[in-house]
Amino acid sequence: MKFIKKDKIFEWTSPNDWWKSNTMAPSAIYWESKIRVFIGAWDEKPVSRITYIDLDPVNPTKILKIKDDSPVLDVGAVGMFDDNGVFPGHVSIVDNKIYLYYTGFQTGVNVPHYNFGGLAISDDGDNFKRVSKAPILDRSDEGLLVRAGQSVIKDGDSYKSTYSIGSEFAHVGGKLRPTYDVCFQESIDGINFKNSGNKIVSADRSVEHGLGRPQIIKLGNKFFTFYTRRMLDMKYFMGAASSFDCVSWTKENDLFNRIKHSDDGFDSEMIYFPSVVYVPDTKKYLLFYSGNGFGKSGIGYCELLQD
Repeated sequence: MKFIKKDKIFEWTSPNDWWKSNTMAPSAIYWESKIRVFIGAWDEKPVSRITYIDLDPVNPTKILKIKDDSPVLDVGAVGMFDDNGVFPGHVSIVDNKIYLYYTGFQTGVNVPHYNFGGLAISDDGDNFKRVSKAPILDRSDEGLLVRAGQSVIKDGDSYKSTYSIGSEFAHVGGKLRPTYDVCFQESIDGINFKNSGNKIVSADRSVEHGLGRPQIIKLGNKFFTFYTRRMLDMKYFMGAASSFDCVSWTKENDLFNRIKHSDDGFDSEMIYFPSVVYVPDTKKYLLFYSGNGFGKSGIGYCELLQD
């Protein structure tokens, strides 16, 4: 089982007052016979808001719709955990509703920012309502500065989740950046979470400063979580881990050994924020990712080749 790189899909080149640049952190679902990819759209500050593009499920390079009139999720009220930006953590379909798990940004004084996790729900895919003005994944001793980037899937009677945790910043690439690892926990309803889970994947601090926005998915009888490897040399890439029981996890980075940064293309510096979705029209698993500049150069996709 390997991923192969396919093509660039989209780059935003028509700035408006709330979306100046970037297609950050794609999160894809199959919704109403199309692929809907939620993304973080930056204004000039830059502050991110969430919108989406729709793709043809048979030809994902064909854009069916660009939601550019307004974001589906704006920043939170002043003083809230998400008042300085929101971007997609993970999107799940639960009981015919879209659960948009997102990461909120709030600026700090002694550290650049804080990141905690929120949730907004929609019946129609366009109108989202926050379940709470407070985070559903809030500060705790396991993650004092970062506890966010959560992904959640329903599996039987429980909801399984992976997310990032961090309590320190480090000087990387000329500025302070958060350090974090990946945790797992289960929830009874996908909304309420315990104060701590189990750390399942740790960053290799000799080459990485963090493992970000893990995406949990079940392939057959095996669980995978795909995440961003935030490298010390700023050549961001993807990583993965797998488990049969969600207790013991094994890194599966060789899934990506056929994927390389391009020499001078839109993903020559960054291939990150992986999001995997099953497309029933073609019976394929596709992986969407952001390119250079945290998605400023656009998003691309890969295809899973199964044994």
